[in-house]
Amino acid sequence: MEKPNFVRLPLGISLTVVTGLVLTASVAGPGQPAPSAQTADATVSVAGPRQPIPSSQTADARPGPVPGRTVVDASVLVDMRTRGAGAVPTDARWQYIHGAEAFNTRLDTRLLTMLDAYAGGRHDPSVQTSAAEEPLKDGMTVAHEVVLATGAIVGSRLVQATMNEGRAAEHSEEVTYEDLSTGVISGSPSLINPEKIGALRDMLRTVPLPAAPPAPEQNSTPASAAGELGTPPAEPTPASEPTAGTGPIPDDRLLSAVTFTSDGDVSITVSQDPDTGARLSAPQTVTLSTDATGRVLSAAGQALRRQVIAGTPFNAPDPSGVEHINCDLVACAALTYDDGPNPQTARLLEILEKHNVKATFFAQGAYVQTHPHVARSITAGRHTIANHTLNHPYLTKLSSSGIAREVQGAQAAIETATGVVPAYLRPPYGATNASVAASVGLPQVLWDVDSMDWQSRNKALYIPRILSLVKPGSVILQHDVHAATVDGQDELITQLQAKGYYLVTLPQLFAGIDLKPGGTYKCRGTAPGCTPGR
Repeated sequence: MEKPNFVRLPLGISLTVVTGLVLTASVAGPGQPAPSAQTADATVSVAGPRQPIPSSQTADARPGPVPGRTVVDASVLVDMRTRGAGAVPTDARWQYIHGAEAFNTRLDTRLLTMLDAYAGGRHDPSVQTSAAEEPLKDGMTVAHEVVLATGAIVGSRLVQATMNEGRAAEHSEEVTYEDLSTGVISGSPSLINPEKIGALRDMLRTVPLPAAPPAPEQNSTPASAAGELGTPPAEPTPASEPTAGTGPIPDDRLLSAVTFTSDGDVSITVSQDPDTGARLSAPQTVTLSTDATGRVLSAAGQALRRQVIAGTPFNAPDPSGVEHINCDLVACAALTYDDGPNPQTARLLEILEKHNVKATFFAQGAYVQTHPHVARSITAGRHTIANHTLNHPYLTKLSSSGIAREVQGAQAAIETATGVVPAYLRPPYGATNASVAASVGLPQVLWDVDSMDWQSRNKALYIPRILSLVKPGSVILQHDVHAATVDGQDELITQLQAKGYYLVTLPQLFAGIDLKPGGTYKCRGTAPGCTPGR
């Protein structure tokens, strides 16, 4: 596997929002050993010990742990994860903000750009085996977490790391800011007055930063460079000298991960010695006091710090509407249920609510007329209700006018009961042809996973069948008219989620795809018979 390069994307230059990942690393203080290597440690040799400037110039620089979230209400955040099995295996974790559609969409674009590059062309989400929670041993990890949210400003940290035998051999980290009210994005260097960067470097010189282990001595057998993907990091060799860097790291790289603690102190995370460019033994966060850094902040940095210190509440967006998800990024599967509504549907809705899962119900118009309260419960639970005709005939055996009566009759019954106009049709038995396509006036959504639950009426048979057929982007067919089907949903949902599937509605699964009236759709993705999302 080739050694990947970090994916760097351009940012704007105005101050806005921050999102980010917090690493569990701290700076070793005077007289203390450097912290032991963590998952995200960089293991590349560095130059000899740095010389601190006199204590009178330290500006109260002090070591400390990486700060936690600042003014962030976790209830507005949605944790996501995906893995990819392309040219470079990837494991990515990130956070959406409920209701911040533009923010979430921009984050999707950024992540897909990275993951496509690592995949060597196109990222296709993969699901987990029994080792779902095992960390990635070799490949690339991407981690994004919202760490600051105040007023309209959100702060994010994005970390990329090259994993080698379970350890991070290389590391890239940046904090960005976005104003949700304007969409303007900036990097964290905008927090610092450009004329005071030299003074900030002086402060950083007062903090001892742990050097990476020295490079091993050369021998007759050529060895890969320390930290290359697929080769173990170099072990310390006392007899060898540490490898020096190439000189001071550029200002934009030095200031790529700057944010604030809740007290308004400035925290700067570095993975290289600011003066020599040599890699550190682990990413280190230096905390600089509020008093010492007032003179080095830009006007934008000072304004943001005042908001943080004041504890200005986050102007959280309205979370109404379909919850954001991108099924090109993550492994999605859509649970769909045919032939309701009926009393079994009401029981199924309770199970879905327990798991906080949304599904799609293809309802027969005649049953909607019989059980309108159940149909209303479907839409009240923010599930999707769709058209399964009025009386469940073979549409291929009807005239064009007969097809239209069946479809329009169900549309009218569903709208009358729920106030919702269905956007999808599933022809009974999956039977369709050119005449049906020309007459229905709605996209036809079939399936690629047939549970055969109607035939077996046994969860010991249809659950393993579903698990053997499902893939990212699948549409799963079941029938909520059967008690045996509802009986197995708790177990089925648990097993699908354990494999890493996000269970979604059809609007979520096919988001971004222009579904044509009369067109037939079975699944999302690049597998045969599926519709690509991009």
